[in-house]
Amino acid sequence: MNASFKIGSAFGIPVRIHATFLLLVYALLVFFEEPLMALGLTGMSFGCVLLHELGHSLVARGFGLKVMDITLWPLGGMARMSEIPENSRIEALIAIAGPAVNFALAGLGFLLLTIGQALGFGSHALLFIAAFLFANVVQGAFNLLPAFPMDGGRILRAFLGRKGDWLAATETAVRAGRVVALLFLVAALLFMKEGTANVCVLPLVALFIWFEGTRELWSVRLRHGVSPFGAALRFGWRPAEAEGAERPATPPSDEPLVPGSARRPRSWLQRLSRRGGFSEDEIRWLEAHRGPLRPPSDQP
Repeated sequence: MNASFKIGSAFGIPVRIHATFLLLVYALLVFFEEPLMALGLTGMSFGCVLLHELGHSLVARGFGLKVMDITLWPLGGMARMSEIPENSRIEALIAIAGPAVNFALAGLGFLLLTIGQALGFGSHALLFIAAFLFANVVQGAFNLLPAFPMDGGRILRAFLGRKGDWLAATETAVRAGRVVALLFLVAALLFMKEGTANVCVLPLVALFIWFEGTRELWSVRLRHGVSPFGAALRFGWRPAEAEGAERPATPPSDEPLVPGSARRPRSWLQRLSRRGGFSEDEIRWLEAHRGPLRPPSDQP
């Protein structure tokens, strides 16, 4: 993400903090009666966020994917990866890893809380452990909501795309995410009407879900040779005006599309460029959209 700075690394993965994080620190210092306690609880919560993102990242590296960095910002964290294969099993395992870390930490917190109560820990220590337990339960459960591009939305896409239609699965998952985003907005309005404090984060989460989901949907559409604004403008084949030949709906590809098989994201132009040049079908496909690539037959 832009406007972020590196604060360290974990398992060789750069960890960055977004500049807007400074606004959160300012708000904690100014608007809370006990700013040091608020800073401590916030630091603990974002430590759990970092572990959550490391769960995603380490599973992704186990599949041979490159993790570029992890960025923390006021609404959570994001692990950036160079690519994610269009494979249901890989996406589901990467997505579930983050919430699984949170639930494991929550189990640890419950054990510590039980031990602390038995041994008579102080009230502040017990409060901190209880907050640790609560933060991990909330993070794990919240991220499992079917709101793409959150973890639950990615699990939904993995389930829908298990038969190989990744584009349709993404479109359905994004629509589900938009429904969740609208519900967040409605809930925020109702809470504000009742005078509930600290609900301003819900509209921000809703905007994140809407716009990030749309951005990734555009990316998937482009990879599949479809206009980012919908299937109406498709980079497909149309009947040739001169030759009268039928053209396939997608550009030629040398990769078999086996349902459930891993396929690394590649643009429609990358699928055309192979070592050894273009085939006749590929040249005709390019000519249909880029103009003539060869001189007329009556020229040398």
